[in-house]
Amino acid sequence: MKYKTAGKIRKAISMITVTATVLCVSASYGGVSADDNVTVDDIQQQIAQIEQENEQRRDEINSIEGEISENEENLEKVAQLLSNQKELVDYYNNLVYYKELDIEETEAKIAELETEISDVEAQIAEAEQQVAELEAENAENLEKFAEIVRAMYMQSDADLFGILAGSNNFYEMSVGTEVLNNITEKNLEFMNQLTADIEQLAEYKSQLETQKQQLADTKEDYIAQQQKLEDERDELISLQDDSQAAVNSYQNDYNNYQAAIKELESQQSHLSYLISVSNEEIEALEYEIKQLILAQQKPADSSELQDGAEWMWPLSTGFTMITCHYGWDADWGRWHNGTDIAGGGIYGANIYATKGGTVIVANASYGYNGGYGMYVVVDHGGGYTSLYAHMSGVAVYEGQEVSQGDVLGYVGDTGWASGPHLHFEIRINGDATDALGYVSVPY
Repeated sequence: MKYKTAGKIRKAISMITVTATVLCVSASYGGVSADDNVTVDDIQQQIAQIEQENEQRRDEINSIEGEISENEENLEKVAQLLSNQKELVDYYNNLVYYKELDIEETEAKIAELETEISDVEAQIAEAEQQVAELEAENAENLEKFAEIVRAMYMQSDADLFGILAGSNNFYEMSVGTEVLNNITEKNLEFMNQLTADIEQLAEYKSQLETQKQQLADTKEDYIAQQQKLEDERDELISLQDDSQAAVNSYQNDYNNYQAAIKELESQQSHLSYLISVSNEEIEALEYEIKQLILAQQKPADSSELQDGAEWMWPLSTGFTMITCHYGWDADWGRWHNGTDIAGGGIYGANIYATKGGTVIVANASYGYNGGYGMYVVVDHGGGYTSLYAHMSGVAVYEGQEVSQGDVLGYVGDTGWASGPHLHFEIRINGDATDALGYVSVPY
């Protein structure tokens, strides 16, 4: 039975466009661009675009992984079918081989019978020749005997001539009359022997004819047997050909699945490489943001932190659920520079300044275009800054002095976000650090 594949073998995966949501956003600062007109927002949009492309690539990698698994399953099935079919071909090969041997053996028997028949025919011909010779001799002797009979007839045996005239040979005459009583013993012995030889040859010839017929009948039986064997062989060869055709088909499927898997693995590797390169590009862009922010900060040694040493939780105490910590983000395969805080009913909640300072970024126009969305950066002096991203609205302006606990904006889901949450960062001289090392989660 020919195996039919469950679906068309995949040989290429095309690029697709998807609308994706982010469970955990990894955002960071950057550095001074060669173009003085480039803003943090511009760079964030580039990062958001790259992140979106990487998400598409990850989706494709997952899709390809499924394709590879499906092709590997089909490859295993075809490999088993191919193995079974090859065994079937070998089985038919053996059957054909032994059937050929049977045919050769039958042909040999037919040839042997034909030789035997030829020998018998030669013996029959020889017997016929001998009978003809004996009959000729018998006729000659009968003619000689007729001379004797005529002589005897002249001596008064009137009935003998009529007997002689009605006899075909000496044997018939000798049976039908007492004439032999009047022949000399020597002549009688000769004639009797001749008659016996003729009868024996006739019987021998009859036996040979019977033997010849038996051999001919046996030959016909073997010919019929040979024809049957040849028909069986031809049928086996047909089955063998069908099996070989199935082997070729399965081998072709096997090769195609192998090629498809190799192609998919190559695409998967290429996509992973593109993600790696894109992550490096993101790091470079984040470095540019870092440099831009640093350029707006007060010198690290210009002042101490304002409002004391304590840092305030940036939301009300009702919102404490952390959905993504600072550090490696396995979902995105890259480093997450902030702490994501979410919870039921958080949308629109006030976002408070964790420390007093100067607002150096107040992006209220970024909207949903990617990255941080609407966000605020506060410079606390001493090299410290804090960032609040994905706002639904911004309540401050650049250059504004704020105190700890002042409302900076409201929780939203603008930018590259999976839902309403606050992406909160604390940086020292532009380098991200774990915010939970400064602020405590209220319980």
